[in-house]
Amino acid sequence: MRNLQIRVVVATLGVPALFTVVAFALRSALSDRLPGRVASHWGPSGAPDRAADLDGLATWTLAATLVLAVVFTVAALMLLRAGRGAYPPLIGLASGLAVAPVAGLVASMLATLDAPTWQQASGPALPIMVLVGTSVVAGVVSWLIAPNVPPKRETAEAGTESVGLAPGERGTWVGGATNAGLAVLCVAIPPVVVAVIGALTGSVPTWSLYLVPLGAGLLAAVGISRVRVTIDGEAVTIRMGLLGYPRRTVPISDITSAGTRSLTMLGYGGLGVRMNTSGDVAYKCRSGAALVLNLRSQRSVIATVDHPDEAAGLVNDLVRQAHNQAG
Repeated sequence: MRNLQIRVVVATLGVPALFTVVAFALRSALSDRLPGRVASHWGPSGAPDRAADLDGLATWTLAATLVLAVVFTVAALMLLRAGRGAYPPLIGLASGLAVAPVAGLVASMLATLDAPTWQQASGPALPIMVLVGTSVVAGVVSWLIAPNVPPKRETAEAGTESVGLAPGERGTWVGGATNAGLAVLCVAIPPVVVAVIGALTGSVPTWSLYLVPLGAGLLAAVGISRVRVTIDGEAVTIRMGLLGYPRRTVPISDITSAGTRSLTMLGYGGLGVRMNTSGDVAYKCRSGAALVLNLRSQRSVIATVDHPDEAAGLVNDLVRQAHNQAG
């Protein structure tokens, strides 16, 4: 596990740090050939129409890259330790996004290199190629470094799990799953993106410009970072989000059996409340272990929870009790 964690840290933090060092080494080497302000934005005509102070731009891009890299590293390590695995393409994407701010710094410097003023900077073709190319290279390098760790398999055939509930006994189960890393990303990324855009355009965003993206991030964190499940003798109740909404109650009489399944991050279309073409509904706040309820309608309801085998066992015992009583 330690070796896997080291590879994740190198891919998500080490690679952006290396590109940052290279960017600032270029800044030092080219300082005599750059004006005090560099082009940071190009208009529809292809001519630069905005500039940024080189020192200020360097500070903003350094901070943005390091914050993004640290956030992505923490999230990747949390997912790995929780048994959710590591997916190199996603780690590569995260690294490419983290490198984008310092790649923008390099793009602005190269576009303004040897120009008397920022107004004489080259057209947008070179900055775009540098920005995209640098991010892609960083992403590919991280992709190659990152370990490919599948999520832990916790799958049980439907109906086989049991907690040994005797006839006439009653039982309840309360559990769920919380994805703290997802909540952090939802809250942290929107304001960081605003800051990066401000740095690349040479403007300093006011606090009011952070409110809408920060609010959207908070709503996303509240809505999809937690799943809660309650099981009693009558029904299985699933609540999504920190506020417990949306909510679904599945009567025990509607369930034929329960089991467990390991879900991927992109399975069923991502996180939140998702439905596939067969009509199955998934309540997801993470990848990995999940409770599966098989219904009499031939559809399934799935919820990501910790220790889903315990929940499935109780549901199966309650279903058997209900069947015996009906018989």
